[in-house]
Amino acid sequence: MNAWSGDPVPEQFLHGRTALERQGALVSRSKQCRNCHSLGDLGGQEDPRSQRCRCGSTQDQLIRQVIQGGGNMLRLRKNLSPAETTALVCVS
Repeated sequence: MNAWSGDPVPEQFLHGRTALERQGALVSRSKQCRNCHSLGDLGGQEDPRSQRCRCGSTQDQLIRQVIQGGGNMLRLRKNLSPAETTALVCVS
């Protein structure tokens, strides 16, 4: 791992992005997602973008995964608001 959740959000995830994408990047930091998941080339070993491509997940399926957990993913239903969940999935 080459970053911790407390590290600043990489600039490429803030500049030129929509408000929802910027919110998702900030949620990934504040909820410590980057301890397991990467954002760009920083963070944990799990890359949400490659997971989305591998399994062909839709946004609704990814939201369900975040809420319900499963596999190595924690269940975050009680830790994220619906708006935070949507923003988080948008940035991945």
